[in-house]
Amino acid sequence: MIDEAIRNGPAFTLMVVGLVVIFAPLIAERFRIPGLLGLLIGGALIGPNMLGILDDFSAVENIGQIGVLYLIFLAGLQLDRQTFDRYRQISVGFGLITASVSLVLGTLVALWLGFDTKAAILIGSFWASFTLIAYPVLQQYNLSKNRAGAAVIGASAVTDTVSLVILALVVGSETGDQSGLGLVLVITVGLVLLGAYCLVVLPLVTRWAFSTFGRGRILRFMLVFVGLLSAAVVAQIVGIEPLLGAFFAGLGLNRVIPNESLLMEHIDFIGNALFIPVFLVSVGLIFDPAVMFVASTLWLALWLTIALVAGKIIAAWLSGRIWNLTRPEAGLLFSVSAAQAAATLAGTIIGLEIGLYGDEVVNAVMVVIAVSLIITSVATPRYAARIEQPVAERRRLGEVVLVASHGAGIALTARLRLAGRVAEADGGVLVPVVVSVPQSDEVLAADQDRTRATDDALRALGLVADSRLRIDGSIGEGIARAAVENNASLVVLGWSGARQVTSAFVESLADQVSREVGCPVVVAALVEPAPDRVLLAVAERDLSPSRLDDLHAAAGIAVTASQRGLIVGPVSPERLTELGVALPETAEHRPGPAALAKWADRVSEPDDLVVAVSRGRAFGRAAANIHRDGRSVVAVVASKAPRWVTGDPSPSLSMRSR
Repeated sequence: MIDEAIRNGPAFTLMVVGLVVIFAPLIAERFRIPGLLGLLIGGALIGPNMLGILDDFSAVENIGQIGVLYLIFLAGLQLDRQTFDRYRQISVGFGLITASVSLVLGTLVALWLGFDTKAAILIGSFWASFTLIAYPVLQQYNLSKNRAGAAVIGASAVTDTVSLVILALVVGSETGDQSGLGLVLVITVGLVLLGAYCLVVLPLVTRWAFSTFGRGRILRFMLVFVGLLSAAVVAQIVGIEPLLGAFFAGLGLNRVIPNESLLMEHIDFIGNALFIPVFLVSVGLIFDPAVMFVASTLWLALWLTIALVAGKIIAAWLSGRIWNLTRPEAGLLFSVSAAQAAATLAGTIIGLEIGLYGDEVVNAVMVVIAVSLIITSVATPRYAARIEQPVAERRRLGEVVLVASHGAGIALTARLRLAGRVAEADGGVLVPVVVSVPQSDEVLAADQDRTRATDDALRALGLVADSRLRIDGSIGEGIARAAVENNASLVVLGWSGARQVTSAFVESLADQVSREVGCPVVVAALVEPAPDRVLLAVAERDLSPSRLDDLHAAAGIAVTASQRGLIVGPVSPERLTELGVALPETAEHRPGPAALAKWADRVSEPDDLVVAVSRGRAFGRAAANIHRDGRSVVAVVASKAPRWVTGDPSPSLSMRSR
């Protein structure tokens, strides 16, 4: 028999929970049960209501509370913002539909069961929201870019807000603390303050910290973790559910931390190894079969479960019909939104404390939570597996931006800043590469110093990336191989100056890289300070079908880099839009001479950035003339290799065998 002091100690408690986290999913999957459900069952088995291995699990509950915040934070942090923006209407629409239908059905069932109006409305509000318990499943099946996956993640914030407002109104009217209008005003002000902190203040502070004292990996992780907790604290201070604070914090840091970065890998690892599974185990610990399987409790739970499931099914079906979703996509909306967890139980306890109902409601809600988690854990993988992956489309320019650090000082810093901005706009990752051809120890040592200097420049800019030193036979081969290995969507090279007449018949570095890789390659000749105005220079000859991919790349860079509006010419923005080139509606047309150098000389000013499609040589005479007048220039190299298919994990390198 283990001593009581040892059994209640943190070492024994965490050891037992760790064993459940390790073995419960493995055992569950052997019986073809989802691993998520295995964690819940394992938590129930070791809890005081079954085997009694853990009598005091307050430490596990505390970690579990952080775990649910971490889970919601990850959902916002890893949300594909472009996909969410594209399907925002579905997300908000489904959130409002599922909250409204579930609220109405839950309220009607509670009234039919004999509860008074306030208690019935509060019970209905439990089912209005949902918890993203199944988010790891969405990650597993790579559904962040699917319309249903992105919509259901965003809808969770909508439903939480609706549920929060109703809870505050019912509690306020019952306790008499404030009027209904006053409560709505307090919640509105709280949401505004929370949004301002999470979406404006937190990203700014985090970027500043990353670029000053927060340059180490451990320190950066702790800054993100403290940012998450601070958002939850601010939410509590302004009277908002901490889960909303966690989700908003994730959205605020979404562009600061690329999904494919090493920092994101650390954040994801800690969450999935510790916080999230411990949260699921902590939910299982509170299940009490002796109380849950009383006849009166089961009768009440049966009807509440019917209200929950029917409401989620109706909402998913309506959303599927309105937005033409496939059956698996509509099923995913249902299965994910059915999950109820700690937030539902917390609202239930609040109603108990103010005397709206008795213990039987709390026990019945526990049964409904258990059923909802079983439905979610079983149904979500089945629907997710049946959702077809989207057909290949044009890759986002900033998915993986490879920057060749064959430069130093101001030019390198400006190049990294531009590449980081392009990557951030698409939620992508920055990959700085230093290629070394070590003909001597001194050359290798110099390249190692250059790698450290690149890292210093990255940290000073607050960019989340680590440079890589690559040993290869030549600079061009090394850059091309690195682009293929990292499945780059864009390669950014520096400009080494005007070429000598004697090298006219020798292939330039940019031309060589463009011939070997299947993604856009640009040559950047940049000056400091960072330009405010950006010009997209496009001539008639650039509109040919063979240059369309290069034109898309040039437009993407120009739009991303523009801070104070975009100027387009000599070709009009309307001509580019007809070719499918995405430009902002505010793009200003400046007509002028057909020759790009003359047009830029007439329209642009010193310190402007001119983005153009190169013709012939990688950095032609026109680009050199524009740069010579003190302007920054980005020239998209004419593509010489077939473009890689979207999402192709292993594009082939067209190099000759050596």
